[in-house]
Amino acid sequence: MIERVQKTLLKQKLETSKLLLIRGPKRTGKQSLLESIFEEANTTFRTIDCSMKNEREELSKTFLMEREEQVVVLREAQHLEDLGDFIEGVFGGAFHCKLVVCCSYKPIIDDELIEALEIEGMLFTIFAPSFSESAQHFGLITESELMEQRLIYGNYPAVLNDLEQAEQILRELIDEIVSAQLGANDRVNKEDKLKRMLQLLAFNVGLPISYNDLGERCGLDNETVERYIQLFEDAFVLIKLPSFNNGNRYELKKAHCVYFQDNGIRNVLISNFNPTFLRDDMNELWRNYMVSERVKWIRMNNLKKSIYFWRTHTEQQLDFIEVGANGAMAYKSDPKMIGWERSKKVKIPLLFKRYYPEIKTSVLNKKTYWNFLTRKQ
Repeated sequence: MIERVQKTLLKQKLETSKLLLIRGPKRTGKQSLLESIFEEANTTFRTIDCSMKNEREELSKTFLMEREEQVVVLREAQHLEDLGDFIEGVFGGAFHCKLVVCCSYKPIIDDELIEALEIEGMLFTIFAPSFSESAQHFGLITESELMEQRLIYGNYPAVLNDLEQAEQILRELIDEIVSAQLGANDRVNKEDKLKRMLQLLAFNVGLPISYNDLGERCGLDNETVERYIQLFEDAFVLIKLPSFNNGNRYELKKAHCVYFQDNGIRNVLISNFNPTFLRDDMNELWRNYMVSERVKWIRMNNLKKSIYFWRTHTEQQLDFIEVGANGAMAYKSDPKMIGWERSKKVKIPLLFKRYYPEIKTSVLNKKTYWNFLTRKQ
């Protein structure tokens, strides 16, 4: 089992805190991680699967007050409409047990409460194993050799453990996210149109999106498309980046682009698991993997970063810009990796350098990607 970077801190917080909120995509090992921690600490616990109606109905404040277990885990807690009441009950000292709230979708609680949990170090985001975690487990050389596999199949644990069934696993996962998770909450009811929208985004990963164009091609209005994209961002499927600009001429001012949190999800949507030498979308694969892995690292380590992309009306682009207390860095992807060849060298747009001479820039290639994926500053 790959050692997760947050395990040590999770163990410490479970010893000192009455409440933890753990969020992240479905099937990324949240429950397995908790169970390993409980087993090592000899901690008694009870898991309530809130996606099951009978278990939701069993849950109440009285139920929690009467628990003899040391910890109660609320799995898929985004299904609880009164989740905020249970969290307030913990803070009010109503329960003897500790409460671990696990969500694979943005829970229905106040943003102020989520912010308070984050400030107190009680909020964790668990993704599929990151490149750095896999490199720590398998070794950097081995993980680098597996890069082509990661670009095609992604990083979900079930996929890594059974590549022969990868396509089926990923199809089941995206079906579950669309129909079971989102549909069960009555947030959306048009599954075919949702999948069509996701497919179009997958073909155009990292490029500016037009709500109007997507709507026309999916049979949806602009507001509905925008809402759907937000829903999938809340479900940790999509990463939406706003455009970086300072009002300069030629810059896109109010644009957004979309990346997928996992390359395997992106590829199953376009039904393409061909090896790299048979593909014409290497730039999209490499760009998506770099951005998704960097965002994963930022959120797993609670780095205070704002993230953007940059593009002009003449289609000059930087794929990823991050801004933090120590300044800004801008990156452009170059898929000239593990033998992939390009006809010309990738360069940072001169217009960006002219507009922002103070911002450091880098091309993401075989020599630079490791530092990019693990940089903490």
